[in-house]
Amino acid sequence: MISPSFRFSQRNLPLFRLTLCRYFPTFSRRGPSRRRDPEAELYDIENMPVYEFDAMTKPGFDIFLAQQEVRNYLRKTKYELPQLSKLAEEFVPPSPTSILCFKNSYYIGESSPIQKKVVLTIELHSIKALLTQKQLHKFVLLCGPRFNGKEFKFSCDKFPHANQNKKYLSDLVDKLLEEAKNDDDKFEDIPMDTRHMEKREY
Repeated sequence: MISPSFRFSQRNLPLFRLTLCRYFPTFSRRGPSRRRDPEAELYDIENMPVYEFDAMTKPGFDIFLAQQEVRNYLRKTKYELPQLSKLAEEFVPPSPTSILCFKNSYYIGESSPIQKKVVLTIELHSIKALLTQKQLHKFVLLCGPRFNGKEFKFSCDKFPHANQNKKYLSDLVDKLLEEAKNDDDKFEDIPMDTRHMEKREY
């Protein structure tokens, strides 16, 4: 016989549902169904044709890519290089007063401390056109071992940028020329030292 405390009645039925029953949602958590692409079935491993060793190999494909790259450069040679003639400028030789020749090095793709170094060379005949014989003798004495008998050679790498070193050498030559033209002391009694020239010959 069921105890009166467990009898279902209209009064305790809602309490029984809240305590002993669990609510389950009716909607599904799965997303919408996806239809399979018919083109994907063509590349399915089960539907692939039997390999008969008639496809392009890896070395052959590399040759194909190399030929494609060469054709690309040939097209540029034919259609793009002729357009550069519009930007060509006529070569104008330097004037007789431009006697300075600067040289510096560049390294593509990497940085090097040699890039900031600038070398300046001046031909002897260029200096002779600017100075007299006595002034040239004084200029040679001021340059010292930087004169090798044929040209004057200066170098500088004390500044972090090549343009700064170039400006320093240019100003240095201007000061040497100014001092050589100064007639207060002509250095006529001082002989020219050629020991460094003789050492280079050996």
